[in-house]
Amino acid sequence: MPTQISVHAVTKAYGERLLLDGVTFAISPGERTGIIGENGSGKSTLLRLLAGREAPDEGQVIVTADGGVGYLAQDISLPGHLTVQQVIDAALADLRAIEARLRELEQRLAAGNEADFEADLIEYGNLATVFELRGGYDADARVERAMHGLGLATVDRARPLGGLSGGEQARVHLASVLAANSEVLLLDEPTNHLDDAALTWLEDHLRARRGTTVVVSHDRVFLERVATSLVEVDADRRTLVRYGGGYAAYLEEKAAARQRWEQEYEQWRAEIDR
Repeated sequence: MPTQISVHAVTKAYGERLLLDGVTFAISPGERTGIIGENGSGKSTLLRLLAGREAPDEGQVIVTADGGVGYLAQDISLPGHLTVQQVIDAALADLRAIEARLRELEQRLAAGNEADFEADLIEYGNLATVFELRGGYDADARVERAMHGLGLATVDRARPLGGLSGGEQARVHLASVLAANSEVLLLDEPTNHLDDAALTWLEDHLRARRGTTVVVSHDRVFLERVATSLVEVDADRRTLVRYGGGYAAYLEEKAAARQRWEQEYEQWRAEIDR
């Protein structure tokens, strides 16, 4: 199968603290992958590597996404003077820029400048494809759906973030990232600060989207409902273990591995006794 995200022999350390040691894995287009592991194992670090926010010490991370990469950090702190609308506009800046360029090219093509006509036509076609792929014509409607689904329908868009609670700020950021409709979506603990209704909406939204999604989460029920595959960050061995099914399949495989280990241990004990 084709891959959209490829990690090749990646090593990452902070000083003498080694988190990832030569890890390799791949994610196919359309997968919804959950990243799990103990606290401090390197889950958020792995997501930052995929988002390009950090570089590996060794190895290579390749993310192929003409439709863009959206990233939600767990601990982001947005400037309090920004308004809710400004946060949304910043998330949609790429789409707005593409739309503005399309309008400019339409005027140039209508003017019939023969010298640049072919180049303009090719650029227009490429941009129109990307704009449609990312649902540019539906961007404002997605903002409304996300704000409503995450319990922010009554929040004044002109209100500064500093006047919102921490939970409201986190949900505004999540709504803006989702509204951008990037081809690859990287979310770090997106279920924080969500009530049951907002959590259900988020689960439905992620299952319905056509792009590739990678989510760091401790929420078992959320992973059961959303993830089609799992990647476990092993803090002891500094490696990754990939599980092809959802959370239920992961538990079954872990139980089977435990049973195999116990059988091997008993055989070893029996051999020692003999």
